[in-house]
Amino acid sequence: MSDHLDREIERVNQHTRAMLNEYVAWDQKITVGEIQYSSYDDMIDFINFRMETADSCLMLIENGKISDSLGLCRSLLEYYLLLTLMCRGRKLIKVQDLSALTEGQFKARLKEEREKLEELHHEGKAQHCVEVKRAPRVSRRLMHVYEGLRSKEDSEFIVPVHYFQFREFRPEQMRLNNEDYFEYYEREPETKKILKGHRDDAALNYKFYLSYDGLLECLALNELIDEAVIARIEAHYTFLGKFLHPTHDAARDLHDRSNWHRNRTGLGIEQPYSKVSVLLASLYVCYLVAGLLDEISGLIEGAPSKYISQAGTEELRVLTRGVPENFPYFWFLFNDPPLWDRFNYCVHHATDDELQAWGGYAGVPKERVPFDQYIYGHLERAVGGAGNARCGRYPSPIFT
Repeated sequence: MSDHLDREIERVNQHTRAMLNEYVAWDQKITVGEIQYSSYDDMIDFINFRMETADSCLMLIENGKISDSLGLCRSLLEYYLLLTLMCRGRKLIKVQDLSALTEGQFKARLKEEREKLEELHHEGKAQHCVEVKRAPRVSRRLMHVYEGLRSKEDSEFIVPVHYFQFREFRPEQMRLNNEDYFEYYEREPETKKILKGHRDDAALNYKFYLSYDGLLECLALNELIDEAVIARIEAHYTFLGKFLHPTHDAARDLHDRSNWHRNRTGLGIEQPYSKVSVLLASLYVCYLVAGLLDEISGLIEGAPSKYISQAGTEELRVLTRGVPENFPYFWFLFNDPPLWDRFNYCVHHATDDELQAWGGYAGVPKERVPFDQYIYGHLERAVGGAGNARCGRYPSPIFT
């Protein structure tokens, strides 16, 4: 089993390296149109730094620093969610503060705004506003949902608002009060008031656009994810977060003989990381790189010809499509339930009649198969193979 895992880890990492190499080579395959559009240059710059992080993850894996690689993957996952919105988010929101109203007054105002919008839609005067709703996670705020920002040069070309929110966000502006730190001169009261307003605005924009909860809400608002995908994102985000934030035994649990404790100093512990944990880190990097590259490829492919005359993504797309095809046993965000999950579901939940109707466990409708939140244990079982008297044999995907 160990030798098979070593070969699979190498196969996954080689595929990731191939994607990184092709991304670097892609620069010579993109043909710019008659107009150089700076937003595309900015997005390529964004991806460059994410690919640097992926390369760091691979180096950490090669040097046996598995938990550190998983921590960086949490960062890549958040950037992946953000990039999806920067590439395909077509709606923006504006939040109106009505916290001075009572709850009853707020509900009446919400009803009034909805009726007003419905009337404007009926008259064809809605000015791109598509919905009015209660803003989540804050009290008594209205959220107006609009179609995205349209380019001044091309009214049919929508620039996702997350592109601007990401470029303009400064964490120090949101979190730090200038009065608590060194300043060269005392600011005027009016200036202090303005700066406080900027800080409040930054906090609100972060909450609704760039925070983790905000990213999920905006992805759902743009119909880019559904409840099933949200559940998978939450599970992966929570698992990876254990290696980024203080969590007892998160790294230890990934080691062989993890319950052995010895009272001696060292860099980590003496027991090695399990081969399954190494494979897991490699799969995360591979799937995240593929997801990031798919998003940027789609953006460049969809660019108006006056900006990009030739996308040159053919070789890149072959490699990114190959990830779920070559490593289907890892259930990430958008791929179908792996064979193991279908088998496991049928063992515990399918009736004999259903198994017969589906032609065996492989035919179970994918919407029937729930996601397994225990990421590491799931992969251990998925690569191990199993058998069941009713359902038949589940072969290990790394032995084929």
